[in-house]
Amino acid sequence: MNLFDIKDPSFIKNLTIKELQKLAHDIRAFLIEEIPKTGGHLSSNLGTVELIIALHYVFDSPKDAFIFDVGHQAYTHKILTGRAKDFHSLRQTDGLSGYINYLESIHDQWESGHAGTSLSALQGFLYSQRLKGENGRGIAIIGDASITNGMAFEALNVLGSDQNVKGIIVLNDNEMGISKSVGAISKALTRIRFNRFFVKIKRFWQIILPKCFLEFLGRIKRGLKSFFQRQNIFEDLGYLYVGPIDGHDLKGLIYNFERIKRARKSVVMHILTDKGKGHELAEQDKIGTFHGVSKASTKKKEGISWSQGIANILYDLQELEKTFVIMPAMTVGTSFVEFSKTYKDRYIDVGIAEEHAASMAAMMAHQGIKVFLPLYATFSQRAFDQILNDIARSNHHVVFGIDRAGIVGEDGSTHQGIFDVSMFSLMPNMVITMPYDLKEAKALFDYAFLKQNHPIVIRYPRGMTQALNGDVIEEINHPSWVKMKQGKDLAIISYGQSLDRLNHVCESMELDATIINARFIKPIDEVMLKNILETHHKIFVYEEIANSAGLYPAILAFAEKHAYKNEFMEMSMTNQIIHHGNYKEIIKKMKMDERSIEEKILEFLK
Repeated sequence: MNLFDIKDPSFIKNLTIKELQKLAHDIRAFLIEEIPKTGGHLSSNLGTVELIIALHYVFDSPKDAFIFDVGHQAYTHKILTGRAKDFHSLRQTDGLSGYINYLESIHDQWESGHAGTSLSALQGFLYSQRLKGENGRGIAIIGDASITNGMAFEALNVLGSDQNVKGIIVLNDNEMGISKSVGAISKALTRIRFNRFFVKIKRFWQIILPKCFLEFLGRIKRGLKSFFQRQNIFEDLGYLYVGPIDGHDLKGLIYNFERIKRARKSVVMHILTDKGKGHELAEQDKIGTFHGVSKASTKKKEGISWSQGIANILYDLQELEKTFVIMPAMTVGTSFVEFSKTYKDRYIDVGIAEEHAASMAAMMAHQGIKVFLPLYATFSQRAFDQILNDIARSNHHVVFGIDRAGIVGEDGSTHQGIFDVSMFSLMPNMVITMPYDLKEAKALFDYAFLKQNHPIVIRYPRGMTQALNGDVIEEINHPSWVKMKQGKDLAIISYGQSLDRLNHVCESMELDATIINARFIKPIDEVMLKNILETHHKIFVYEEIANSAGLYPAILAFAEKHAYKNEFMEMSMTNQIIHHGNYKEIIKKMKMDERSIEEKILEFLK
């Protein structure tokens, strides 16, 4: 059938198993062709095609709520709910979201970009149905290692003991998150799943043996299993456990979903899928290269990614100072693959567990170990309490690498790195920095590890920059700003790569302005700021963040404290939700682009 003709999932209930299998083949081929055109999550979606078809076949969305954990594995769900025609705009400005999106469809019932939330949402849905007197089922689909997140276990603990509601949890087990799954939970699932070889043998017998004989063998297997196998973790928590089940066997999935619909208690249905199924390279990928793919481009990328540049700096730093890296499931994304192989005794991937990583880092710092904790800006917020109480309050020397700081573009509103500065700014003892280039980043890393002992944040954006190539590195011995350009008309203060945009505006406007690289956001350089306030009446501050507690409020507070009467103007993205799209287009929509800066400055200079 033509996938573009699909309006809603009701048609699927009239298809035969063979027609469903053909539909799965067509969807998988469509995803393999379309995702590289726009960029998006490839492997995770190829692994869930049959699962989502079976869910829509057995259950009735939107009456029954499909609650996807993270949502990046729900592209088949988007297709079956009438959005195939929009895939050309996937992750593009004003186009189809790469995640579940409340505004796109009534079938999108849980919007989250952070892992581990689906089981809490499931219990919330079940209680809401009971209070409203409605009878819709709640089905949480959790996979890509999200089950190892602490929040997921908090919900598992509560829901399993609750006899008043019945939830369905589909554990999509593909042995992978973004990177290889780690930890005892992953090993426990391995024991439960036994060996994938036997699942493949089962597929073979299902093809050649008659149904009645298979059912007879199934009864024997369940009897032997209950006699010999001890309970697993889910049964210990109070769930009915079903599995492991072949997640690519549509007939088996439908059969088991029909069974658990009739269950009287909460169920964990454990399915085994092949991440990247149907794409040879993605199937063989064991480190996460094909988890997400970039939009196809013929334009040659110049320089090096910021993530790789930072990883290189820390790698080289080991010659001067041995550090320990705690990684929350982002080994590939933060470009630490080589470091993890070279320094195995000083590197640990703790999985999707930012809270755990922060408290672990605090104790290691307390024991005198110098710790580097890299976090995507959007995920740093998940560990707010642990960073505040265990690290900042007690002034533990932990160095944070805040990757994807600022607008990240295509991943959308849950992933924009614009709130971290305000979060870190309110924490006592916390130092916040952002380098202009890798030379300054190298100097800041030397300062962070070798010349100070506070918790310190080094922010860096997504994207490319110039690689270090034997450059002379300036020493930074205390929190300081840098005057990049001297002028008279006004003073412009910013940090990071936004300085390039501001410098270009000054050139195009032929503006005689002083441009300040405020590489220390907290604490501010009071000596230079005092000089600026005394020599420039108009102060313009530009920040690619939500600055409720950023640089601009700190500058205003300093000016008020010392009774300065300067005029101030700022540009930021405070109190705004930034949706997915191309970086440059988002900057323009948020009125943070060069033309908007020019208009703002002209208004300010009147």
